[in-house]
Amino acid sequence: MNKNIIDKLYYGFWCSTTILIGIMAGFMISHFLVLGRFFNWFIESGNVDLLRQTFSVFRGTGNYSFFHSLYLSPLLLSLISGIIWTVLSFILKRDRIIAIIAGLATVWVGAIFVAFEFGKVENAVMMGIADETTMQLFASLNLPIHTSFAIIYTVSFLLLLIVVLKKINNLMKR
Repeated sequence: MNKNIIDKLYYGFWCSTTILIGIMAGFMISHFLVLGRFFNWFIESGNVDLLRQTFSVFRGTGNYSFFHSLYLSPLLLSLISGIIWTVLSFILKRDRIIAIIAGLATVWVGAIFVAFEFGKVENAVMMGIADETTMQLFASLNLPIHTSFAIIYTVSFLLLLIVVLKKINNLMKR
């Protein structure tokens, strides 16, 4: 394949990865600052029944399904774009360390999510079927996990910006 085409693909996928990782950073910052604390408040304040009576019902509506899918689309797209950009980084032997860290940010976040089996815990709580132990596990993991996700995505976003700053620096030296 022509090196010029690969170079264009590299910067195209760098751009999409950077935008999507930036969006995910915003989602996670919002979650750990507000939404995650709101969900924890239900448990910590003894309002678990209110959470069960409201959010689990809301989750059953068509609106939730559509908007939840829309919310998850940047996650899936960042995973795909990041993997492709990382592969292109290795093909071109460019920015490989940044690619492993930032291009694969969604992979690292997913690995943490799966390692702690947080998806099962979160789903049980949000469906209103969690027992007391699961509720407490959710309350203890929710903010630390989402804070770590916010840090991973924010650092990754900043690392991705370094790629273009290096390119600009090289162009200015010419």
